[in-house]
Amino acid sequence: MSTEPGEASERTPLRNRGSAMILGGLGLLSGLASALAGDQLGYRALQPLASLFLLHVSLLPIGVFYAAAITAGVWLMARRPVALVAFPVTLYAWSGAVHTAIRSQRHVDDDAHLIAASLAAGAVGAGLTQLGAALGLPRLRRWRALAATTIVGAAFGLLFYAGERGLIDKRVLFAVWQPAVALAIGLSAAAPTSARQ
Repeated sequence: MSTEPGEASERTPLRNRGSAMILGGLGLLSGLASALAGDQLGYRALQPLASLFLLHVSLLPIGVFYAAAITAGVWLMARRPVALVAFPVTLYAWSGAVHTAIRSQRHVDDDAHLIAASLAAGAVGAGLTQLGAALGLPRLRRWRALAATTIVGAAFGLLFYAGERGLIDKRVLFAVWQPAVALAIGLSAAAPTSARQ
């Protein structure tokens, strides 16, 4: 059994599937906080900070909740200072997802463009989030792990379409997409070496 550089140093008590559940649980907490209060916490005074992440202030708290959850989960699994880099990267991932959704269907509001925008935004947000988490957890740097998380993000990104079309409450996107992506990242990080090839 071969070990990649840095893999031996990653071994922690939270390395098993339980750590994936913790990360998924943190994602659920951030998703629920985002859905219930995220859009009510955008104070104008925070606009300069929001602008740093290319966001409108109303979207900043949702990104902060999500980034805090991912960073806490990565920290629990890695226990290394580099895990803290996941916070700004996750905020930029959230911003990237928002901008992908907006720009992909800005001029045409038909179902095909909105579905494509939803898939793309979900994939971008999930993929960039995993790349940020991989700075603290090198086990996430495998292409299959990245592909799996990106596919999960794209699939659950379709909730954006459902919300925009009035099929569901728009806030369901946060309550479901965030824990789904967090759990996918956790499962990839906790998978045995042979399953992560």
